[in-house]
Amino acid sequence: MDVAWLYSTTRGQLLDLAQSMDDAQANLPVPALPGWTVKDAYAHLTGLCADVLDGRMEGAGEPPWSARQVAERADCSLAEVCAEWAERGPELDEWLKEREEPPMFVAYDVWSHEQDILGALGQRGERDDDRVQDLAASALAAFSDRFLAEGAPPLRVVGDEVESVLGEGEPAATLQVDDYELMRILFGRRSLHQIEAADWTGDEDRYIDHLHLFPLPAHDLVD
Repeated sequence: MDVAWLYSTTRGQLLDLAQSMDDAQANLPVPALPGWTVKDAYAHLTGLCADVLDGRMEGAGEPPWSARQVAERADCSLAEVCAEWAERGPELDEWLKEREEPPMFVAYDVWSHEQDILGALGQRGERDDDRVQDLAASALAAFSDRFLAEGAPPLRVVGDEVESVLGEGEPAATLQVDDYELMRILFGRRSLHQIEAADWTGDEDRYIDHLHLFPLPAHDLVD
């Protein structure tokens, strides 16, 4: 997967989207990110970009790391936050291109938050493009390693364009889900109720705890 292309493309779409927002939309709460507004989500994305470039990676991915990024831009408008991201984003594009194995979390993060922001605005998430397929295939490979590390029972996952067995051995259950919903499940954007209601064959209870990277939301999310 071309991480630099995916990051650049998604950043461009988000910056274009921000230009169409008024102050009320910028201050909408993001259901997928409790306590954050749309502007806060942009502040995090901008802060992540700056932190990677500046080497401020201690605690990366943990809530205090992300909270600091938002706090540092609390007094900025959405336009000011986006101006910073527009300025520094191309630097990160080049940084990613220079690496033989660019960090995948950059791609997962920017795409996931794009869908979070669209959901907050009442818009449908981006389902029908190559990014979703590439990300789903990459994420399944990573989760297979996680299943192995955690000793989880093997699970077959069948998406639109991807199919994989997570873990090792003959799976006793199958989850069939489109690639977009798969990404939203894996990155903690679907509730327990929503995951249980997916198309399962076999006993899903044995797998759900291993099938999401972040804590599940208390309420159903729609995007």
